[in-house]
Amino acid sequence: MQTLARRLETAERQPWPVRPVPITLVITDLDVGGAERALVALATGLDRGRWQPSVIALGAEGALVEPLRAAGVETECLDVDRRRPIPAVRRLARALGARSPWLVQSFLFHANIASRFAATLVGSPWVVGGIRVAEHQKRWHLNLERWTSALSLGSVCVSQGVFEHLRDVGRADPARLAVIPNGIDPRPYDSAIACSRESLGVPADARLMLSVGRLDVQKGLSFLLDAAERVIAAQPNWHLVIVGDGPERDPLHQRAAASRILADRVHWLGRRNDVPALLKAADFLVLASLWEGMPNVVLEAMAARRAVVATAVEGSRELVIPGQTGWLVPAGDSDQLGQALLDAGTDPDRLRRYGEAGRTRVETAYSTQRVVQAYERLWGGILGFTAGAPDSGDCEAAPTLLSD
Repeated sequence: MQTLARRLETAERQPWPVRPVPITLVITDLDVGGAERALVALATGLDRGRWQPSVIALGAEGALVEPLRAAGVETECLDVDRRRPIPAVRRLARALGARSPWLVQSFLFHANIASRFAATLVGSPWVVGGIRVAEHQKRWHLNLERWTSALSLGSVCVSQGVFEHLRDVGRADPARLAVIPNGIDPRPYDSAIACSRESLGVPADARLMLSVGRLDVQKGLSFLLDAAERVIAAQPNWHLVIVGDGPERDPLHQRAAASRILADRVHWLGRRNDVPALLKAADFLVLASLWEGMPNVVLEAMAARRAVVATAVEGSRELVIPGQTGWLVPAGDSDQLGQALLDAGTDPDRLRRYGEAGRTRVETAYSTQRVVQAYERLWGGILGFTAGAPDSGDCEAAPTLLSD
């Protein structure tokens, strides 16, 4: 299949159809997660006068099926086994054949690969993937992405950092890549009521750092605990609240429990569905990731008017402006992370200024509406539609085609 850049250059222009254009969004599953929430926001935010979206998930029914169906988006969960790719592709092909979409937009690795093969089986509608993370651990993911890319136009990268990683490390063809960052609706963060610190086991007058994310090697939490130990040794009134679960839970818990300094200053909350309220209770957010894509929790913190201390990894480098909205430090460096945490906690007025600047940045560059419009422009360009197409405006989240 031709490249994304070539298709956008050569697509024959035609008026926008009278009836909404059928498109299908495919994702690995619909459990609660950053990519999954982004898909829901996209599917439910589309202009229904122009688009007729449907959603297919490879996995079993998850928590995010309900808001899709409540918004009138046809949603099917295939409940396939990822370890059996051939039956999974066949089931996805049947589901796509029943819908006859003009374009397929997929999200996440397994859905990307399955969609490319399934679309070929049903007559090859235009296929675009979605790359949500700069994969540093599973090199075979990058290889399979490159080997199968010719079955699609290409992929949307969620950040410039992801694009650069795919180009430089994954050796992807840059003509097959576009960049559309994540977006967020800030309104839920305005209406959220802060959790009581007492309910978190934290004194009301303490300095509270919040970390939100999967308890996985990727998130760099061992480095965060090292940094927190140094900070709390110097400032005993500090507390660290960690939200999330994952494969590193037990060793991380053991590491904190074995420390005289951390044992009663690190609070493990597990999975929570009230992140806006937790952000409102915190002084600032800390993200210690070793690699990322476009971390939604940073956008959430900015929407909640909270400053951010983050490692300078993919996505974070684009979201956090040092000296304006937060601090950026090298990944895997506990000393510099600890120093940034101390800097953040010693000046409440600066935290407030950074938080307000982060909120303004979300509103001007990373709103959900801008992301939806960017996808609409990308898809419209692929299909060759011009008349009545959504206005491009001056939008940082526009589909930026990168060819060098």
